[in-house]
Amino acid sequence: MRTLKITVLFLFIFCCLVRAQSNLSRNISLNIERQKLSTVLAMIEEKGGFRFSYNSNILPVDSLISMHENNLNIAETLDKILNHRFEYRQSGNFVIIRYAPRELVLLVNESLGNPELYTITGQVVDKQTNKPIQDASIYERNLLVSEISDGNGYFSMRLKNITQPISLTVSKENYKSTVTHFLAEVNITNRKENPEERFISGNLDDIENTWLGNALVTAQQKIQSINIGGFISKAPFQFSLIPGLNSHGSLSGQVVNKFSLNVIGAYSAGVDGGEIGFIFNINKSNVQYFQFGGAFNLVGGNVKGVQIAGLFNDVKGGAEALQVATGFNRIGKNFSGVQVGGIGNSIKNNFNGAQFSVGINVIGDTLKGIQVGAFNLVNKETKGIQIGVGGNIVNGRTSGIQIGGIANIAKESSGINLAVLTNFTSLTASGLQIGAINYAKNLKGAQVGILNVSNENDGYSIGLINIALKGYHKFSFSTNESTNFNVAYKGGSKHLYNMLMFGTNKKSAEKIYTGGLGFGKEMKLFKSVSLNPEISSQYVYQGSWDYLNLLNKFELPINIQLNKWLAIQGGPSVNIYYTKQNTRIGEFGLLQEKHQDFSFNNSRYTGWLGWNVGLVIL
Repeated sequence: MRTLKITVLFLFIFCCLVRAQSNLSRNISLNIERQKLSTVLAMIEEKGGFRFSYNSNILPVDSLISMHENNLNIAETLDKILNHRFEYRQSGNFVIIRYAPRELVLLVNESLGNPELYTITGQVVDKQTNKPIQDASIYERNLLVSEISDGNGYFSMRLKNITQPISLTVSKENYKSTVTHFLAEVNITNRKENPEERFISGNLDDIENTWLGNALVTAQQKIQSINIGGFISKAPFQFSLIPGLNSHGSLSGQVVNKFSLNVIGAYSAGVDGGEIGFIFNINKSNVQYFQFGGAFNLVGGNVKGVQIAGLFNDVKGGAEALQVATGFNRIGKNFSGVQVGGIGNSIKNNFNGAQFSVGINVIGDTLKGIQVGAFNLVNKETKGIQIGVGGNIVNGRTSGIQIGGIANIAKESSGINLAVLTNFTSLTASGLQIGAINYAKNLKGAQVGILNVSNENDGYSIGLINIALKGYHKFSFSTNESTNFNVAYKGGSKHLYNMLMFGTNKKSAEKIYTGGLGFGKEMKLFKSVSLNPEISSQYVYQGSWDYLNLLNKFELPINIQLNKWLAIQGGPSVNIYYTKQNTRIGEFGLLQEKHQDFSFNNSRYTGWLGWNVGLVIL
């Protein structure tokens, strides 16, 4: 019976080894001359049908390689190329190249027990020098049991409830890993307590290098991460009091859990179900489905699902999630979903969804969605809605809607910018700006405000004062049937210019003064001839400010340009005069007497046809 069990065990191990080495044992041929190592590795990837994973800072990818070999397996080929200074491990469709110029040996002092309890003691030494190796990781990946060698290289491991052959892996930074199989008399079953080990690429020590990670992750857990790297196991459950006291021991940073319950906090490789930490959770890779941290969640990979924290969520990767924190949320890559932060939210790259805070929201690249906060900042482009109680800043282009209490600032705008105080577009504004003060270097859209300023105006400016530094700005001096001297400033664009108007009539019994606003449009008839329809409304002062007197005009002057700076104008006008002033004084009183008038609620209107003629300074 014992012989049968051992035979089955040998067959099992042999099958595992064949499967594990299938890519590395595949034969290939290379005939290359002075090619970069990165190019050679890409060629081997194509021939082997897998992907390499390696640290390009350690591997000399720019070194030149010459090789003429036929029918070498991939492991032998890599040894020749890399001078036996690296080790190669297969995980799924990856072959991991790890810097390991040295070799170690596991010396077993004692190996005994039964399926209920099995004990292994031994020592890890350097193969060349026979010196003991301190801080080497010794672990059984199926049982998730691990130890770290002491200052003399010694360790002792207790294994319980064994249902699979024991495979003890020894790993140490800069050493080639070794696997030792123990032929314990155990009942081999097809049931596996844990899935097989898998590999996760990337910088998995990012979390440990943060100030919180450095303070809360134990030294033993950091050693395991250095020695074992991205080789990760899975477990159905983890219970933890603090990161150093948990059901997986110092190996917790190498385990992805289905569910994790942490009284104070825990450190793990990731979550593939749910995690509750009454104070905090720290995960070096991905988290998906649900995570709650009473104070904070710190994640080195990506998040998918729901993440809630009392103070903050800090994710080094991207997220597709509902993320809520009373303090702030920070994402290191892209984010899709809903983000709610009390103080603020920060996303390094692109955002697609809804973002809310009472503080500041920051997006490193593009916004597609809605952003609401005291202040909103987007580094590249917005294609959604920004609502900032204080204001919104876009360092690139905004093509959505900006609503700002104080200001909206953008480089380019093709959407709607609405602000109580000011809209500022440093380059081209081809949308709509509505605010007390609006500025655009190049206006191709519309501005509505008290003061509208542009450098070049090819759009529409509607306001009390419109200034186009390189656009349409003219002064006209004219006379008409009502006021013998009039001056007007016309600024904006040919499509629509604003008029600031003043007039007086010194011929009347008492002086009359007029002032108001108007709008006009230049319509080219010929090269030097244009028709300028204009509409205006002016207040008429006739000796008292107690009454409202308005002169409304529609004029249709023809402008004839004489040279680059001078033109003459003249044409008919339609006038409607409204007054509440009963005394008929001055020229407007005489005009009222000449025309049939009518009264409505003690208000009087008079209409007539008039004329206008004058000079225009270009």
